[in-house]
Amino acid sequence: MSNLNKKQFEAVETVNGPVVIIAGPGTGKTKTLVERTVNILVNKEVEAKKIMITTFTNKAAKELELRINERLEELNKNIDISDIYLGTMHSIWTRLIQENITYSNFFDNFELMSGDYEQHFFIYSRLKEYKKLEDYQKFFDNLSYNENKYRSDWQKSSFLRNKINDLNENAIDIESIQTSDIYINFIKSAYKLYEKQLFENNIVDFSYLQVEFLNMLLNNADFLEKINNHFDYIMVDEYQDSNKIQEKILLSISKNKKNICVVGDEDQSIYRFRGASAENILNFSKHFGESECKLIVLEENYRSVNDIVEFNNKWINAIDWHGNRFEKNIVSMRLDNILSKSVFHISGTTLDENIRNTVTFIKKLKQSNKITNYNQIAVLFSHFKDRSAKKLEDALKKENIEVYSPRTKVFFEMYEVKLTFGIILACFKKYFPEEALDSYLLECLDLARLEIRKDNEFLAWIKEKIENISEYSFNSLNEIFYELLNFSYYKNVLKEEDPIEARANHNLAILSKIFKNFQKYVHSKKISIEDDFSIIKYFFTKYLEILKQSRVDEIFSEEDYPNDCIPFLTIHQSKGLEFPVVIVFSLYSKPNVSGDLSRQTSIDRLINSNSKISEIEKEYFDFYRKFYVAFSRAKNLLVLSCYEKGVSENFKPFFYSVRGVNSLQFDIDQINLDEVSKKDERRVLSYTTDIALYRYCPMKYFLVREKEYSTYDKKVFSLGIITHKAIEHINKSFLQKQEIFSDNYIEDLVKNIYKFQNIDLDNNVEKIIDITKKYMENEKDNFKYIKKVEASEFRVEDNYILYGQIDLILEDENEIKIIDFKTGKYNEIEFSSNYRQQLSLYKLLLQKKYDKEIKTYLYYLEEDKPKKEILIDDEDLKEDLENINKTTQDILDKKFPKIPYNKNICGLCEFKNYCWGIQ
Repeated sequence: MSNLNKKQFEAVETVNGPVVIIAGPGTGKTKTLVERTVNILVNKEVEAKKIMITTFTNKAAKELELRINERLEELNKNIDISDIYLGTMHSIWTRLIQENITYSNFFDNFELMSGDYEQHFFIYSRLKEYKKLEDYQKFFDNLSYNENKYRSDWQKSSFLRNKINDLNENAIDIESIQTSDIYINFIKSAYKLYEKQLFENNIVDFSYLQVEFLNMLLNNADFLEKINNHFDYIMVDEYQDSNKIQEKILLSISKNKKNICVVGDEDQSIYRFRGASAENILNFSKHFGESECKLIVLEENYRSVNDIVEFNNKWINAIDWHGNRFEKNIVSMRLDNILSKSVFHISGTTLDENIRNTVTFIKKLKQSNKITNYNQIAVLFSHFKDRSAKKLEDALKKENIEVYSPRTKVFFEMYEVKLTFGIILACFKKYFPEEALDSYLLECLDLARLEIRKDNEFLAWIKEKIENISEYSFNSLNEIFYELLNFSYYKNVLKEEDPIEARANHNLAILSKIFKNFQKYVHSKKISIEDDFSIIKYFFTKYLEILKQSRVDEIFSEEDYPNDCIPFLTIHQSKGLEFPVVIVFSLYSKPNVSGDLSRQTSIDRLINSNSKISEIEKEYFDFYRKFYVAFSRAKNLLVLSCYEKGVSENFKPFFYSVRGVNSLQFDIDQINLDEVSKKDERRVLSYTTDIALYRYCPMKYFLVREKEYSTYDKKVFSLGIITHKAIEHINKSFLQKQEIFSDNYIEDLVKNIYKFQNIDLDNNVEKIIDITKKYMENEKDNFKYIKKVEASEFRVEDNYILYGQIDLILEDENEIKIIDFKTGKYNEIEFSSNYRQQLSLYKLLLQKKYDKEIKTYLYYLEEDKPKKEILIDDEDLKEDLENINKTTQDILDKKFPKIPYNKNICGLCEFKNYCWGIQ
């Protein structure tokens, strides 16, 4: 084992039976999980597919996967871990539902909503159906104690979303409850309607996804047994932030073998407002026999220096937890600064003085070379409504110190965002009533006027657009937006490489995602004069206003913070991160116990019925846990910042127990700070979305994959898309031992795919039905050999990870067959070397998994003899891998040349204006 302490070693070695690992801040939790997984793979010789590891974020899953691979390489063990079920719970449940779709109420390839905002809008856009429910008005009148809170339809749909999610996350079966309570009965009706809407649209939100998976387990004994038999070992990271339905799922799928290990720290449970329950980890052992569950506590902190660790211990022990906490004594293992003070405060008689003193302190750290990069400092707030956040940001910017702050209000105030809105709005302005343009939209128009005057070509373009807009029709807002990329302002943004200045590009990429999401909600209707440009009017007068009130940060990617910027984060955003210097604001906060519990509805009482902890205790626990997370992010220096009269009673003993940065005892020369650790994050490159796209057009790759601009659906490839999905559904069904389908089933299948892809039925329908029936007839004797459908496979290279998704893998006693499906006819002359290289990659990905001959085929679905074997020998493999490596190196080296104009490629590309100007 690699440099493990005693408790870590015990956690790694204890693999059988239920285990709880309590991992305090900085105690090497990820390292322990990596070593535990490697131990199971190498020493216990367990197949990768028999292991499940859940993480809280996609980024954590990616890091864990990389570190497991690296550790196996160090041990010279050639073990493919791509079959491990590794990811967030939502991603794993999605995978298991898709792999076993015949047990589900959803149709194959269901869509997963991207977050709370999308779910909110889903309900809002269908609210008229909820208004027809009995007692709708009475229900919301009952909430009138806060008159403004539920007045608008947007607020009412938010309430419905929250209560539906609360029921789901607390695993409350509302439909089984018999009561005369009209409020519970209304929610019961609303829940049933929402469920129906999900099924009809083949779309699911994160909370209902878990309900669906649990129902599949509880309603199908054979499926429950199958899943229990499948997984030998289950590991759950961040278990303190799991909810009740996740607890039920995990206990259900591990009940036979009981080899489940949950890892977390109840002191860092800060997501109760999203349904998480620290009681899950506190009570985990109670689900097993006496002394059956092993408790291991990791207490050796490798992150923070001694003074910070001792301060954190005092903070978390400041209240009586009434038994709702594991006993632990976190100790620092760092030998630097053992005797030095590392926790200080910054004050001031007023808020403005406090801000000035904080800026002075930050400048002092830089001027004394204690920090070499501003991203060594993080500033944390309880939330961004804190007045200190805006004041500090403005004060730092006056000193030319940049701040990075991913939050919604800032996003919509950014120059590039308002400019883009202004330009698009200007094209259609004459179709808007004057009163429809609020102050924000008028500001956007003013910005657009000023910018356009700087560029004569831009000015000519917009004049022509305004004059002739009635003659245009657009597939989406992005189609209009991408015309702007031809002009100098946007070209300069795209060329910008400085991480700080490149934020404008990042924001425009987010804007393209917003436009794409909007197009989905208007069912991809064309923007045209035929309906008086109603879609544009709806976007600017309704959708945008709603968006500004929502959490756009769901669209933000999990990215690293820009170089030489100070991250401004909420405490929740900082979870899982660490910084050499942490400055904590919002010290006016106190436990939120002033709420009138008598205002709770019968629904609230129903939702809270599972918990034995009082609401007041929960508020206190939340408060102390949240700031424990904040304080424990600091590695070398923790600073509490607040003006004197603002410090709440809860913080006063701690704030004034540490020295001020202006005191004589504060000696900056005694402070030694760590550099920001750089993580080796090898990129995952897929053949289809990376290599093939790059070869098709490096510039399109640059815009879509590097700059992250969204493509927009042009619906011109319906034959290939729908045929592929129909064949995939058939293969998955036979993998799950489905019987032969009737002709009527095939017809309904194809029409459903059209429906859920938002594609109108066209003249390809009958053709696709015939192709699918013919495939069934041709392959009826081969379905029993199906090994995998849409198989994800990985290969780790020195500086990247190669990924491929294989349409179909067949296996018999002697050989493996790789099948890649194609529509169209086979033409040997036009046969692309890209096809062979794709199959070569798939063969490479499978070679270390199977000790059998591997054959590769292209399957042309429209041919009478559809299966064409593509012979690939060792020399071909070597040559193809060299070509793939060359392409990947060009990608990693950021070589994105513009190809010569080709009307078949460039003419159909959404980014043609960027390369070739307005056509």
